This record gives sequence, structure tokens and C-alpha cells, in this order.
Amino acid sequence: MIYPKVQFKVLAIEENLEQLVWYAKKENSSNSPLDFFVFLLKLFPDLKGKIIDGMSDEELYQILKKEAQPVLEDLAKNSKDIERYQHIWNKVNDDVMRDLENKLNIKWPRNKKIVCRVGLLPVCPRDIQNFTFDVNYGMCDDDLIATGIHEICHFLYFEKWKEIYPNYTEEEFDFPHIAWYLSEAMIDPLLNNESFKKYTKKDLSSYSVFYETYIEDKSIITTLREYVEDYEIEEAIKKGYAYFQKYEERIKQNNI
Repeated sequence: MIYPKVQFKVLAIEENLEQLVWYAKKENSSNSPLDFFVFLLKLFPDLKGKIIDGMSDEELYQILKKEAQPVLEDLAKNSKDIERYQHIWNKVNDDVMRDLENKLNIKWPRNKKIVCRVGLLPVCPRDIQNFTFDVNYGMCDDDLIATGIHEICHFLYFEKWKEIYPNYTEEEFDFPHIAWYLSEAMIDPLLNNESFKKYTKKDLSSYSVFYETYIEDKSIITTLREYVEDYEIEEAIKKGYAYFQKYEERIKQNNI
């Protein structure tokens, strides 16, 4: 069986800096279930107090350029970091792809290539339509594998979604649609088990809010785990979607 391969490459410096500017704008965090600005300060602690409300994009760009560009230039010149990530992932690629197929009961699309861009970002974004995701420079082996499994699962999960819901729209795959929330919550029931834990010492978990939010005396994660354990994956996804639609307002009211 020929499985998709993940190709690692450097995220272009200019694009990386433009993304950092977006994450630095606090209004983008207020419109998202993730507080990107808090994550940005964890990545660049020296930025605390330097970024204030009302700064222009150009002002943010210059601050972030000074902070990040030396690391990004080193990454762009030093292919050893990309080679190390590629080597780490190549050892598990086919086994992970096979286990995801088995879990989701669907084959990978033929001739599909997955691209992982290595940069310096507060989170690891993905592009479902283009099978692309980003990871950070300097990750340890286990963080890289855990992040890769998480993001790659989303690619095949939404292939399964298309099969179950053929009248889908691609907008559903992204925030703020409830299908996006469900895909993030389903990470634990799908991956937090021995089939995938054997690849990494890191937990393959969902966002904390899904463990902390209780509906009908059960956490969201507990409910989804029961669906995945008790039903075929197609029925589990359908039940999960109906559950998330029913309690959409409750699920969306807490930040992730």
C-alpha cells in the first residue's frame, strides 16, 4: 500500500512574519476560541509590554521582525533542522497513515501529498483543502510526532466527513462552524488510545474545554468517547454531530 508522505519545508520568512502580525492583533483572539496573543507571549516572552492596543500592522511587523527574524534566517539557512524533522517522521509515516485509515474506515485519497511547513508560530495552523500544516522550529521528537498525528488526523477525518455528508461545504471545516468544534473534540476519542500512543510519550488530547464542559452530567469528551466505543465510526460521527448541533450555544460559549 502506498500512503501519503509528509514533506517538510521551511515556512517563508515573510509569510511567517505576516502570520505573527495577525496573531499579535488582540481583536483576532477575541473573535476566536483560542487566545492567540497569550500563546504569542509564551513563544516570545520579551514581547510583554511592547505590544499595545492600537498599534498599526507596520509597527507590529517591525517589533516582531526584530524578535523573530534572526531565528527564521538561521532556520532558512540550516537544512539540518528540516532533515531531522523529516527523518523523525519518516520512521512512523506509513504506520500512522495505516492506523488512521483503520480508525476512520476510509482510504487515503490517491496521489495525495501532505506538506508540513516549519516556522515560528504561537500555534500550529492547518489548511484542510491543501493538506498543509505548520509546526514550530525546535520541537522535540515527541512533540513533532504528536502534533503531526493530530493535524494529519484532521485531513483524513474530513475526507470521512465528505463521505458521510456529501453536501458539505468547505467552510464547515474551519472556525466558527460547529463541525470544526466537533473535529477538535473528536481528537481524544480517535487518537488517545494504544493504537496511537505507541508513537509518542505526549498525550493525544483535545482542547481542555471539552473535558471541562459538562452537559447532562457528563463531559463532552466522555460522551464522544462513548459514541466511538459503542458505534461504528460513521454512526459515532453522526451522533457526535447531532449532539454538537443540539448544544451548539453551550459548546461555543467557553474559550478553548
